Amino acid sequence: MKLFFTSMSVFLLCCLCGCGSSEHAEAHDDDQHLEHFVPHHKSPNYAEAVEQIAHRAKHLSDHAGHGHDDEAQEFQELLDIVNWIPELAADSDLNEADWNTAASAARVLGQNLATRKSPDGTLDLKQLPQAITQEVQTLQSLVPDAGKPEPAIHHDHDHDHDHDHDHDDPKTEN
Repeated sequence: MKLFFTSMSVFLLCCLCGCGSSEHAEAHDDDQHLEHFVPHHKSPNYAEAVEQIAHRAKHLSDHAGHGHDDEAQEFQELLDIVNWIPELAADSDLNEADWNTAASAARVLGQNLATRKSPDGTLDLKQLPQAITQEVQTLQSLVPDAGKPEPAIHHDHDHDHDHDHDHDDPKTEN
């Protein structure tokens, strides 16, 4: 009976810790990699996001109706950036009142952008910058208080976890 409980304890411990399961380890590595995925259009900080909103709105308006295949994707990316404003503002030096102002402006901006897309998916992007001027100006007014932006984190390199790195290379030595 004692052997049964010992065996059962080892089994449970292995289940909880994932003993020896390379499939579990590989799945965990995949999950970890997905957790670190950053879309290419995500701004690294509040100031850059605000700049991107103004730039992308002007670009979309200037090219509206030209039949570009990527217009819908560019519009969605603009919406994504607007939706990231509260997160980026929270990561900045903005105080709570300024964060509330930024989040409110982003919410109104998102609602305004949503009205530019009809139920059939067609976009009305003419005069877009003028339609969002007030919200963009509100976001821009907070940029100086957001503090110095952190350096951008680039995720465009290969995460090759399976190969040992050449430790003889002087560039990789600490």
